[in-house]
Amino acid sequence: MRHRLLDRLSIEPRPRLIVVQGPAGYGKTSLLRQHCDRRAALGERVAWVRMDAQSADAVHLLRRLCDAVEILAGQRTRRPVDAVGRPATLQDLLRGLARLHEPLVLVVDNFETAASAQFESVFAQIVRSLPMTVQLCVGTRVLPGARLARLQIREGTVVLSNEELCFRPSETIEFLREFVSLRPEEIAEIHERTDGWPAALQAFRLCLRRGARFRAEAYSGRGVTRELMDFLAAEAFDQLAPALGTLLLELAIPEKLSAALVEHITGEPRGAERLAEIERAGLFLAQVDLEGTWLRFHNLFRQFLLGRAAQLFSPEDLRRRHRVVAAWYADKAYREEAIQHWIEAGETDRAAGLLAEVVDALVAQERLGLIQSYADRLPAEAVLRHDNLAHAAIIAYGFRRAFDKADRLLQLHRAQLDADGAGQAQLGLHNFSRLFVLAAQDRVEELGAVGEQTAQQLADRSGFAYAVTFNSRAMLCIGRGQYEEARALLMQARPLHDRDHSLFGQAYQDAIYSMSLACQGRIDDAERGLASALRRTEARACGSVSAGSVMAAYLVSCLYEQNRLPEAERLIGDYGQLAEEQAIVDAVATMGIARARIAHLDGRHGEAEETLERMLYVGYRYTLERLVIYAHAELARQATLDGELGRAERWLKELPVAFRDEPRDDLMFPAGETEACNLGWARWLIAAGRHAEARALLAPEIRRAIAARRRRRELKLHLLYALAHQAAGKANLAGRCLLDAVQIAAQGGFVRSLLDERAPAVALMKQLRAQQRNLARGVAPDAVMGHLDRLLTAAGEPAGEIDRADAEAAPPIESLTDRERNLLRFVAAGLTNQELADRLSVSTNTVKWHLRNIFEKLRIRNRVQAIALARRFGLID
Repeated sequence: MRHRLLDRLSIEPRPRLIVVQGPAGYGKTSLLRQHCDRRAALGERVAWVRMDAQSADAVHLLRRLCDAVEILAGQRTRRPVDAVGRPATLQDLLRGLARLHEPLVLVVDNFETAASAQFESVFAQIVRSLPMTVQLCVGTRVLPGARLARLQIREGTVVLSNEELCFRPSETIEFLREFVSLRPEEIAEIHERTDGWPAALQAFRLCLRRGARFRAEAYSGRGVTRELMDFLAAEAFDQLAPALGTLLLELAIPEKLSAALVEHITGEPRGAERLAEIERAGLFLAQVDLEGTWLRFHNLFRQFLLGRAAQLFSPEDLRRRHRVVAAWYADKAYREEAIQHWIEAGETDRAAGLLAEVVDALVAQERLGLIQSYADRLPAEAVLRHDNLAHAAIIAYGFRRAFDKADRLLQLHRAQLDADGAGQAQLGLHNFSRLFVLAAQDRVEELGAVGEQTAQQLADRSGFAYAVTFNSRAMLCIGRGQYEEARALLMQARPLHDRDHSLFGQAYQDAIYSMSLACQGRIDDAERGLASALRRTEARACGSVSAGSVMAAYLVSCLYEQNRLPEAERLIGDYGQLAEEQAIVDAVATMGIARARIAHLDGRHGEAEETLERMLYVGYRYTLERLVIYAHAELARQATLDGELGRAERWLKELPVAFRDEPRDDLMFPAGETEACNLGWARWLIAAGRHAEARALLAPEIRRAIAARRRRRELKLHLLYALAHQAAGKANLAGRCLLDAVQIAAQGGFVRSLLDERAPAVALMKQLRAQQRNLARGVAPDAVMGHLDRLLTAAGEPAGEIDRADAEAAPPIESLTDRERNLLRFVAAGLTNQELADRLSVSTNTVKWHLRNIFEKLRIRNRVQAIALARRFGLID
């Protein structure tokens, strides 16, 4: 009993999170069990989940947590969980916890086995959602600081590291007290040799019990190593009776054991007795679950046993033993374990057949990593015997960016279909799986074309596969600026995804829909829709959060734009790594750029650069050109804003010519439309004092953005155009362009697009706001001026109050004649003096005379103020 450590875990107030972290053999599981015994003695309930290699993902975590909680609540007894059954969700877990009235200790052991980006995203959601009555305990070999920070709970965290888990000299003396013949210096040498490593001390104790005294010369070198454990395990193993040693080698084949499985392996009806015998002998056997149904050897000892088995048994003997285990697992409906052992047994056709039975459910649960791991170990011919397995493997390879494997399997599958004379429906399903690869490879034009072809080939027009064709075509429409067409396609996809309960399809549909809104300048609308969709996905998720990460990427971008940076950072912590690993290029870039900008704003320039360098790495590694372009553009942007113009120019010159010279009619997506497509060059030209070149670049881009209804891009272009005019000393033109930008910002909820241009933009906004101080008293500020005030406040520059004396003296709008009101409308519409003269059939001098009268009556000085007044008085929309 480690009283010193147990007292650390029992402090008051009761910690919400306990992390016991250390390498294999440091007694993490034993310590957590002793802690649970203490809490149970105080009347608390205990639920225990241990992750293992066969089921180390979020789907099994939720299922096992729900099982444990339901058993505690008396809702059901334990039963095998088949992958094709209904997966558990986070809401199922929370409902189960609500039925428990006593405080609960919830243990997740062997955490590092499941330490994937997908697992951690779901785990973070679980941590945030746990009731106050639940104490979460995590046992893990590795838990990096950044990951631990995401798990912190505000009520307190206790972390025990491997240094604290090591035995102290006094504890080693107590541990070896039964060996009265050991001299103090011998115990000290053992302690020094092991560095207090609990597993090694236990191995020493086993050796000493059998009379094999420790010999320093038996092992050269110092400190804790696997070789030391192998030596000690061999010392203990070689002292066993031959029959017991052989039994251990047989039982090491499966990762976990039950009495029934032991009886199946040995052919004897004494499974429980044999396990109890091994436990009493101290041979590193421990319970996996609270009920004691499943047990396992310590990882280090099992690896030793497997190594010894490989030396003593022939390859065919080992395969036979795996066949025995696989047959038992298959008979008991533990299909995933059975698949693993069929593969180890060399029975790849059986493994593929069993996998084909459950693979559709695995795809629906987005367990793509598991599918890929199986497909990697199966020969292609075994996979191709089952169409659904081939489709699933292609999808998994594609979305996990194993493009060479995906393309090879696509080619083999198409050749097989052609040889068999496959019909259009089969070709449609083949192309359906191809869509995922094209999306992951960012081949959007092909994606749209194949999506249209697939829709025509599929016989079933009511399911997930057909819905995906709408998603793919909508993606191409977004790139072309065909927003209404995209949304029409997505609305057709929605009921099909809903019918099949496809979180994956729904998530991408919502993400693409939000892209159309964002491009049209509707950031607030996009944020509301994405936040609602992500909450729905998280509540229904059964571990399938990969597609949720693409929604999170665009939601992060919206939150950043709205200046809600803490919320954006939380989502980045939950989903950033997962999006980087598996999302489409635009989502990866969108998340990465937001992350880099937040770090840059906070002065964490190294972190910002590291984030963008990771984007470059992923882009170069997987030949994703747009990802490289976006990273270059963002690096140039940050360098320009920091005044490092030489460095920025180098980054810009590394962009492809089409992204830094003559514009082209290529596809344009949210991640690059406001930076990579000429805007970065315009900003650099302004900063370099080349204002005329910047204006020449921006003017046609503004016309193109207006024609394509890319309002988000238009906002940024107007803003940079305003800054170019401001730098050239053209204040009136700068004010008019800024007003156009602020109008779009007010309608859509944009903040950071303006603030990110820093001091020049803030100075221009202050000038614009100052020009409004002579407006008529009693006229409520319109949405545009209200948004300008919001921007200035966010920039730390509260908008100045309206000059009351001028306001009181200003006559109302009724002082204008009807002709003057019409003229004010035309001015607000942007007509020049010559255009006004032509429209009114008067000379330009007459126009100027009328304008002077209007300006005097309203006490304004220029056209910018005239436009603002016309809007406030309701003369224009």
